[in-house]
Amino acid sequence: MVTFGLLAALLGAGAPADSWWLPVIRDVADFTLTDQDGRPLRLSALRGKVLLVGFVFTTCSGTCPATTHRMARVQAELQQRGLFKDGKVHFVSITLDPARDTPEVLHGYMRLYDLDAAHWSFLTGAADAVKRVHADWGMWARPAANGQLDHPSRVYLVDPRGRLREVYNLDFLRTPWVAEDVERLLAE
Repeated sequence: MVTFGLLAALLGAGAPADSWWLPVIRDVADFTLTDQDGRPLRLSALRGKVLLVGFVFTTCSGTCPATTHRMARVQAELQQRGLFKDGKVHFVSITLDPARDTPEVLHGYMRLYDLDAAHWSFLTGAADAVKRVHADWGMWARPAANGQLDHPSRVYLVDPRGRLREVYNLDFLRTPWVAEDVERLLAE
């Protein structure tokens, strides 16, 4: 019986059936930045939605285009599965280069990738505000020798209650995996 109790504790007995699949990592910090249309967007205004939050910069010649492209593929898969119909999923991309990534530049970047602005916000702001957001999310960007920015490539999955549930690096940002995780969070 002791073995069963230990196993039950490890598997989260008494918890919702899928909660062990995507454990709560931490609550995410609220912030307000400016979207691609020049409007302020407070993260808490998206509460109640599953969020995919990524960090990119528009002049990147490395992983940012790949991250944006993969997120766009996830968005297309979620749309195909009908998961955007109730407005319960939203994508957020936060700049790593607020000096160059103005709302107008971000708007053009979205057009370049033909992204659905109804379900995806690109955010920028004053350098100090963006830097605080980077720190809160464990992100960083520093100048690289080639004039680009060196930075990690991560996409964060946030549940409707504002809790971080998964962190994907570019290798694990696979459309079917992310779509399954989003579906699980929507079903909780």
